[in-house]
Amino acid sequence: MKPFAFCPHCATPLNGAFIDGRDRMNCPQCGWIHYINPLPVAVALTVNRHNELLVIRRAHEPAYNEWALPGGFLEAGERPEEGCLRELFEETSLEGEINGLIGVWHLESALYGSLMAVAYRVIAAHERIAINHEVFEAGFYSPNNLPPVRIPLHRQIIAESRWPERDLSLTL
Repeated sequence: MKPFAFCPHCATPLNGAFIDGRDRMNCPQCGWIHYINPLPVAVALTVNRHNELLVIRRAHEPAYNEWALPGGFLEAGERPEEGCLRELFEETSLEGEINGLIGVWHLESALYGSLMAVAYRVIAAHERIAINHEVFEAGFYSPNNLPPVRIPLHRQIIAESRWPERDLSLTL
């Protein structure tokens, strides 16, 4: 992510300063401070009525061609749960119901910088998958047939969800 060089309010060149215990860029003219905040991401660990896990094969960076859980950036004014279900629907045309929070993680992305990821358990309302341009393929898989999910955060989400040991489809 390219840092600010000029103040977005008054166009004055920014200076470096130690503010609130961190090195930050700030405007010597109007006092604006550039706080670098993480981008919010929602991830859907989705199971069907057979407790099979939904995974997608990504068609864009980051993690091009890798198997992953559906998810993406939250939109302005959107609650994380809403963003989770929206991303699930956009990528797969699946609707579902949030079944609980799995966890929240901070990570650094070479492409996007600082991210704050929120993962939810989702129970799919149906199994009629129709993928969009962000996905090469998608499907529900049993533990014995699950494609290799190599993205570290997604592997952690799966592990912390306790799938398949915990039958998530029966907890509604």
